[in-house]
Amino acid sequence: MRHLLWVTSLLLCANIPALSQDEKQEEKAAECPSGSPEAFAAVTKILANAPSCAAAAAKFSQCGWGSSADTEFASIVVKKCENSFIGQASAAGRKRYREEMELCSYRYARQEGTMWMAIASGCQVDVAKHFAAEPAALNQPAPTASFDYAKAQTAMEKAICSDIRLGHADIVLSRVYTESLQGSEKDRAAVIENQKRWRQGVAAKCGVTTSVKGPASPKSMNCLRNEFELRFTALDNCVGEIENCLPPFDPHRRSEPGAESAAVLGGNTARTDARASFDCEKASTPLENVICADADVGQADIQLAHAYREADQAMGGQHRELVESQRQWLGRVSNYCPLGDAGGIPPLLARLCVRDRFENRTSQLQACSKKEPQERLTCLNDFRFERKE
Repeated sequence: MRHLLWVTSLLLCANIPALSQDEKQEEKAAECPSGSPEAFAAVTKILANAPSCAAAAAKFSQCGWGSSADTEFASIVVKKCENSFIGQASAAGRKRYREEMELCSYRYARQEGTMWMAIASGCQVDVAKHFAAEPAALNQPAPTASFDYAKAQTAMEKAICSDIRLGHADIVLSRVYTESLQGSEKDRAAVIENQKRWRQGVAAKCGVTTSVKGPASPKSMNCLRNEFELRFTALDNCVGEIENCLPPFDPHRRSEPGAESAAVLGGNTARTDARASFDCEKASTPLENVICADADVGQADIQLAHAYREADQAMGGQHRELVESQRQWLGRVSNYCPLGDAGGIPPLLARLCVRDRFENRTSQLQACSKKEPQERLTCLNDFRFERKE
């Protein structure tokens, strides 16, 4: 709802009172070309030549395309803004800045379509512009949840305080929820009541009620994190009257992405509440971090692991060759996708890249394992990353 307004603003000129709306559109067409490689280069030049961070951010808002091209435009603006503060920032300040940028990616990670890539890019431009204007804000402690840990009372709040990744989900949900309260009084009341019922339902579904003693189990933590992600994604997608936009909480709906149409692999249905095919509490590499940070990528990893086991069984005596092929393929993925640093929230493009690679590899394993033995390795080692396998 709120972001559709932001996208619309990408397509309009800056507010110049002396001009009519038609004149503004004509001026935008002249200053902000779109729709061709030449236009892309022209907008890139406009942003690069902007005299300041604020001017570049204003041009980005004016000239953005509302598509994946905005990821490229945004990077120019972000770098220009960073030049004014990042060199003087402390290590803690740079970490604070990076986390805020990563939260933009995290917020829109489950959204589909290039429009949301544009919105995530706009979010990062806003973050960079904010710290360029107020570099002292880098010295403020980074939020670890939407509330003070010392005031945690409920089982859900204590669970949030025990896991920084769940804390990040709580921060994003709180921000999106706060934005959802900006509508009419009727919508505001509906959002508050719906959120209250949602929290009660999630607490019961994920087993974090006052009747449960001790720390939350890994299954409960994963359930909470998935539900929080689904919730802030749903709120961001909410357009129109709240009663029609946000359905009542369904305790029987599965928490993992894609549960409504379970993935069928090799004739078997693979559905799981796990976050990934491995223990995400022990994730240590940038690739593992991407897998565990995004529920959709985690499910792609689970599906790939399932396909790998089936391929291993089908290939009989070629186990060592399959292991080596998979090792080389994983190395290619790590080099090809912009994974970011281990420990942070991976950027949106990294998530999309890894999910695409994993889904393609799953299909490749299924197809290659069915070939004649002498053809399997050539098939498996055909690592094509520029297009769908």
